[in-house]
Amino acid sequence: MAPVAINPYKKGLPAFGILCLLVIAGAIKGLYPQYLLYIEDTSNLKTVLKTPVHPEDNLWVVFINSVEGLPVADHYMVSDRHQLVYHETIYQAPYAGYDHPENKEVIAPGTIRIAGFDRPMAEVTFYAGYRYKHLLFVNGNWLPLYQVAKGGDLIRITITRRTRWGTLLNRIFSNEQQS
Repeated sequence: MAPVAINPYKKGLPAFGILCLLVIAGAIKGLYPQYLLYIEDTSNLKTVLKTPVHPEDNLWVVFINSVEGLPVADHYMVSDRHQLVYHETIYQAPYAGYDHPENKEVIAPGTIRIAGFDRPMAEVTFYAGYRYKHLLFVNGNWLPLYQVAKGGDLIRITITRRTRWGTLLNRIFSNEQQS
């Protein structure tokens, strides 16, 4: 019997095939969309927060009503379609509850909760307060907006769809604050 010659390239073939599959899988995952919550100070062209979002994530905008000087908390959720949805408001006011009285719930003396708005919003905008500072809570984490934006600055909140490759390239070539 003649000795069998072993081809040295055959040993590396399975490893090369696995490496190719991993590269292809990474490229496909890189094209898969990622949804990002953007909170921007549009007056100063600054990104306050940019973070990935998922369905059922929460955003609370808490502020003092400039007319009555009483607290208001607006609750937004991320829908299954990755849209911001205005879900409920909780506030104190002597006239509270005229908007959607069928959904009105008194949760404390003079404090009303109105739920069930469930209105998709392309964006949420408001002006940062001068005297009373807005507080933002993203999934229970406090975001000190007043440390970044001054009174009167226009704040814009949106959800943007990007590929993971686009997000990676933006991180590499951008000097924005990352979360």
